[in-house]
Amino acid sequence: MVRAGEMRHQVQLQVRSTVQDPAGEPIHAWNIFATRRAAIQRTPGQEIFASAQREGRVPVVLKLRWLDGVTDAMRLIFLCRCCSGRGVHDIKSPIDPDGRREELLITAEEHVEASP
Repeated sequence: MVRAGEMRHQVQLQVRSTVQDPAGEPIHAWNIFATRRAAIQRTPGQEIFASAQREGRVPVVLKLRWLDGVTDAMRLIFLCRCCSGRGVHDIKSPIDPDGRREELLITAEEHVEASP
C-alpha cells in the first residue's frame, strides 16, 4: 500500500499522439494522460548502476497509486520544484508489484533526443 505521506513529488504522465497538418505531414505531440503524486524510490542494487554507467543514464523508480492504461510508450515529467531539474523521463516498465492493482511501480530513464 502506498502511504500518502511518501508521495511528495508531483509527476505528469504523457502519451504521444500523431495528427496530420493541412499538408498531410505527421505532427507528433505529447498530451497529458494524468497528473499524480508519487514517491521516488532508491534504485535497487548495483545492477541498475552498472547498466547506467554503460548507457550514461541513471534510472529512477517511482511508486504511485494504481492507474490503468500506463504503458512503456509514455513519458513522465517531474512538476514539483524539488525535482524540476530532473527533466523528461521515458517510461521503461510500469508494473503492478503484487497484482492487486493498488500501486504502480514505474521505472523510467532520462529522455535523450536521438541524433539525426
